[in-house]
Amino acid sequence: MLAAWLPAPRVLELRELPAPEPAPGEVVVRMRIALTCGTDLKTYRRGHAKLPFGAFGHEGVGEIVAVGEGVEHLRVGQRVTWLPTAPCGTCFTCRRQRYNLCRNLFDAVVLGTYAEYLKINARVARVHVFPLETLSDLRGAFVEPLACVLHAWRMLEPLPGARVCIVGTGAMGYLHLMEARARHCETIVVGRRPERLQLARTLGATETVLATPDPQHWMETVRMLTDGGADVVIEATGAKEIWQLAPDLAAPGGKVLLYSGLAKGETVSILAERWHYDELTILGSFHFTTPDALQALERLHQSEFAVEQLITDTRPLREIVQVFEQLDRGEGIKYAIVP
Repeated sequence: MLAAWLPAPRVLELRELPAPEPAPGEVVVRMRIALTCGTDLKTYRRGHAKLPFGAFGHEGVGEIVAVGEGVEHLRVGQRVTWLPTAPCGTCFTCRRQRYNLCRNLFDAVVLGTYAEYLKINARVARVHVFPLETLSDLRGAFVEPLACVLHAWRMLEPLPGARVCIVGTGAMGYLHLMEARARHCETIVVGRRPERLQLARTLGATETVLATPDPQHWMETVRMLTDGGADVVIEATGAKEIWQLAPDLAAPGGKVLLYSGLAKGETVSILAERWHYDELTILGSFHFTTPDALQALERLHQSEFAVEQLITDTRPLREIVQVFEQLDRGEGIKYAIVP
């Protein structure tokens, strides 16, 4: 089969590899569509603290073509999507039902969606493969990234009508916008590119703010639009500067979600006075749980989740190298890759 392989940062290759065969408990799918994402781009640029080099890509939809011994809940011919990990169920965080923080989560990660075929290991196949039924391939491929966003919103739980400021206009920022709209929140989106802000308005943002080089200028605009600060601030840039500035956009008693990961070993500084005296809640959010994925499947049946608008282009697998070169230059939001 043809498959993308990432042996080192910015060294992406297409290789001919043996098509996989399922061991007991495993399934093999023929890829129908895969999506690029910010995690893959970060891995392409510098590597990833949790993901190995090699097989590349983790979002997608496929058709089951083979099932291993003992697999009874899935069958050949089903269109499915999946989550790339599943908890071990035995470590101390799993015993505390914090399954997204499983200490062994990445011991059995499913990678390699930029390929013609993909093997899904037994741990994932047991709990995190979902038949799509009426969802299209494209919408079904959004289950994993949307599950990550919904996990964050389970932690935030703002009241309807809350003022939410989202900083960042990548795909995850837009998914946060869609969820904010679904919860009837007022939304302000901050971004550096006018065309990205136009898309935010199309997707229902109440207000948009252009991030000028002087952060104090656009931050003052956000404070003005929120009468002094947002109830919820969501950082969706992966930039250290925004991690440090985000708490200053929050209202007293507000919540700040530092959503996008920084490079391993990075540290940030936050003004302690506001954190303490304004009683800010500063949250991290990581990964997903099974209920998050099930909720994502429900959300993707709703027309207001217009995820199709996040797709810059649909490209064949043989152009995957060029696609990541374009993403590396900042060209496009999210690409759909078809074999």
